[in-house]
Amino acid sequence: MMRSIDENYSLRGARIMIVEDELLIALDMESAFRDAGAEIVGPFTTVAAALDAAESEPVSLAVLDVRLGRGTTEKVSDRLAQRGIPFLFYSGQALPPGMREKCSRAVFVDKPATQEELVGAAARALVA
Repeated sequence: MMRSIDENYSLRGARIMIVEDELLIALDMESAFRDAGAEIVGPFTTVAAALDAAESEPVSLAVLDVRLGRGTTEKVSDRLAQRGIPFLFYSGQALPPGMREKCSRAVFVDKPATQEELVGAAARALVA
């Protein structure tokens, strides 16, 4: 059953995994999602740590930067997709072609975005 989103939509009860290697951005996301009622998992700043979390953490949604250091979050998004966990990308970089093809249905939010835009994108990704 599809839920509709309205201006009062809350992320209350959602467990959101943050995968971001820039501390200030991660803290801003954490604040936005907590204010919307979500519980935060992370932030994870390396592909290895994010992949470990993607393997086992019970999460409702993941927010991924496209790049962490020199690597991409492709393996993380692959694992989340295998587990049926929705995710969105929050990045200043475009998805590489292989990821774009595999993740064509994922929500993509360009950096920088307001907290309201990010929370709204998370809400949309959760009900998609």
